[in-house]
Amino acid sequence: MPAVAHLLADDERIVGGVAQRDDDYALVLGGRVVASTDSAGMAIAMLRHARVTLSTDDTPLTVRIAPALENPATREAETAGLTLEAYLTALEAERVERADDRLAASRLQ
Repeated sequence: MPAVAHLLADDERIVGGVAQRDDDYALVLGGRVVASTDSAGMAIAMLRHARVTLSTDDTPLTVRIAPALENPATREAETAGLTLEAYLTALEAERVERADDRLAASRLQ
């Protein structure tokens, strides 16, 4: 599976990334697939969330996205009538809402 995005530490060390197989994208962290999606935009959103979650003051992380991922994500955004950045913001809001719903459901049990 070729990498189409990387999560990098300051020293350019690869911490994670997104790999593509056919029409699926896999979020890889620590050498393990932790999530997958058929949406290029969602793959970028997941990688950005990993960056925020895993970054520390000692180890800030950055995301580097190849055109092989950015181009289909941009097409998804355009189909939704949004810019890529607005689309990614909407996907992050959706992720937060789902996480809140899961937390509320777990409290009911």
